[in-house]
Amino acid sequence: MNKSKSIIARLFSIRNHFGDQFPSEKLQLLDSVNIPEPKDKRTIRSFYSALLFMIAWPDNKTIYQTANRLIQQLQAYVPGNENVQYRLYNTGINGTYLCAAFSFEMVKWMRETRRGDTRLSSFEAGDAQVQSILSVVMTKTESEIMQDANAEWKGWLKHLKKPGEDLLDQFIAIFESSDLRPEVKEEYWNTLGVNVEIYFPDHCCLPASLTENYYHRSLIRSDVKKINPVVKPRPVNLTAKEAEQILDRCRMVLVRKLRELDPISFTSAKRVSYYQLPRGISVALMGMEPAQRHPVDSYMGYLVFKNGLPVAYAGSWILFDSARIGLNVFDDYRGGEAKYIFEQVLQLHSKVYGLNRFSVDPYQLGKENSDGIHSGAFWIYYHAGFRPLQKEQQELADAEAAKIKADKKYRSSFAHLKNLAESRMELVLKKTAVHFDATDLSRLYASILTKKYGGNRLPVTKDAPKKLAAILGIKNFPGENMNYILTNWAVLLLSNESELRSNAPLKKILKKLFLLKATGSEEEYIKVMQGAVEVRRFIEALLKKWR
Repeated sequence: MNKSKSIIARLFSIRNHFGDQFPSEKLQLLDSVNIPEPKDKRTIRSFYSALLFMIAWPDNKTIYQTANRLIQQLQAYVPGNENVQYRLYNTGINGTYLCAAFSFEMVKWMRETRRGDTRLSSFEAGDAQVQSILSVVMTKTESEIMQDANAEWKGWLKHLKKPGEDLLDQFIAIFESSDLRPEVKEEYWNTLGVNVEIYFPDHCCLPASLTENYYHRSLIRSDVKKINPVVKPRPVNLTAKEAEQILDRCRMVLVRKLRELDPISFTSAKRVSYYQLPRGISVALMGMEPAQRHPVDSYMGYLVFKNGLPVAYAGSWILFDSARIGLNVFDDYRGGEAKYIFEQVLQLHSKVYGLNRFSVDPYQLGKENSDGIHSGAFWIYYHAGFRPLQKEQQELADAEAAKIKADKKYRSSFAHLKNLAESRMELVLKKTAVHFDATDLSRLYASILTKKYGGNRLPVTKDAPKKLAAILGIKNFPGENMNYILTNWAVLLLSNESELRSNAPLKKILKKLFLLKATGSEEEYIKVMQGAVEVRRFIEALLKKWR
């Protein structure tokens, strides 16, 4: 084992240790690393992760600056060493390449903002499937030449190519000009399997103007409510450039980790809000553009920064004053203050969106998600106050919590964590909070369709949007966004048509909500929905009748 390899192993092992003896040891180890010496992927990744962690959770300013300097040196070294760069392919480390398939909107954005660093690699679909999809996405007039072997798609697109344009540009232009609904367009793009190769020339960090660094003497591992009073989030008035910078970092850290989140992919800088919180934490919140929004609840995204580095992300699905929520801590930052961060996220969501209840889906806990099991995600939610909804998991959680309290070294088994992930969890801040969400309305939709209409879908749904628009007095029907919203609400609302027609306040507030959802602010939709007592009563009555 070479010297730097053992130094890096020790550095990684103490990256999240704090106390009088650790700052000097960390500095000594940092100063002892010879960057060109490590050659294997695992050691370099460990070094990179340790540096990121010590920037996010530094003991002092000197460690923070030293870790930043070494990140820059590593970034300069990797591109000049072809073998090392090759070994680090698809790691997302500075100075390396990554190849994967991303959504149409993300590829289009990367091509616009990083043209020289983003190129087409391959299609997962075969030529016949590519030609078939192009025939649907293109206008009929343009695609007719590709029918009956008159021309194959590669040759035809080459014939149409403009100067300076490549195949990726052509596909982006074809999809951008299509009049298909965004979600349909994305499905066709995903079916193509457009693999793009991306180069990461620099560090994924917020500018100093948006960062308030914090230096640590220790980590908070207990419940924050027992240590610090609730601190009000401080909103930051962003310039257009700052909002673009935040959105850029949110998107690119997910790309580096081979991930996407709809509210981050399908948004714009004007929909980004940003809040400063204690201990170097800041959070960006954002909602989707109207064409991509969910028709009933509000799918919002967030990304957590620590000393300017993106450390965690997830989404929330808000309906009335209740939200399904999650937390995903990037692997480089595990072993930090996940519990504290999540409590700050919950407090921020409660304050900004007026929420009184949170719930967590089984996937977030580890159901069909091995990362959730291995990271012990269940206990993050449990220590934040969430409890399983099912009795079996309630009893198991209480028993496991008692064992952990009695023996600090005890860890729940894989089998127990897998069992605990079978139940949803909830955290109730006020008993008056709504106790249903969009998943319950999906079950309600199916129940009405089968029990009221015998599963005969077409007669129920065919003219329902038009009828609902007429009842609510919506004039701009059939606008594309509005038609989508009306289609998704129609079966629910028309299942009690007599009540809907006779209830003027209900019709008035529904019309306002639908207009906000179709063209307005998602945050305003959330606020108005929380005051829509008539809508809540109507839905609760349907749930009681058809469940």
